[in-house]
Amino acid sequence: MTQRTIRLTVLSGLAAAALSISACAQNNSMRSERIGLANTGPGSLNATRKALEGSWTLASLEMVDGQGARRPIKAGGQLSYDAYGNMTIRGVIEEPGEREPLVLDYQGRILIDTAKQQFYPADLASDRPVEPGQGAAISPDKVRKYELTADSFVVTYLDAAGKPTAVARWRRP
Repeated sequence: MTQRTIRLTVLSGLAAAALSISACAQNNSMRSERIGLANTGPGSLNATRKALEGSWTLASLEMVDGQGARRPIKAGGQLSYDAYGNMTIRGVIEEPGEREPLVLDYQGRILIDTAKQQFYPADLASDRPVEPGQGAAISPDKVRKYELTADSFVVTYLDAAGKPTAVARWRRP
C-alpha cells in the first residue's frame, strides 16, 4: 500500500465517522423534540423546587394523636428554600406543660421525591433516635409528605407506620 492510499483510507474513514456522528446527533435532537424536555413540566422536580423557592411563614401547627385527633399548638416560624435545595427553618413551639418553648432551628439540604410527594433531610440519618428536647411529632426521623400550591405549603409528618403525627401549614408572607 502506498502512502497516498493510506492517507485516502484514513481520510475516508474519518469522513464516514463524522457523518455517522452527525446523523446520531440529529436523531437525538429529533427524539428530544418528540418526547419533550425531561423534568420540566408541572409536578416535575424542577417545577416543585421553583414553586417552593422563597420564604414561607408558619400559619398553623397541629399535633395528631394515635387515634387521629388533631390538637392545635401555639407555634410560629419562618421557612426559606433556595434554588440549590437548601432549606432553613427558624421558629418556636410553645407546648403546654413544657417549661420552655421548643426552638426550631434547621438548616440543610433536602431531597424531594415528587412521585411520592415527600421530602427528606439530606444530611440527617433517618434511623437516628429523637433527641431529648426535640418534638417527637416533627423530629428528623419522620417522613414528610407535602402538598404545594402557589401560596400554601402543607407538610404532614408521618411515623414509621405511615400515620400522621403532625401537620404544619405554611403560607407566603
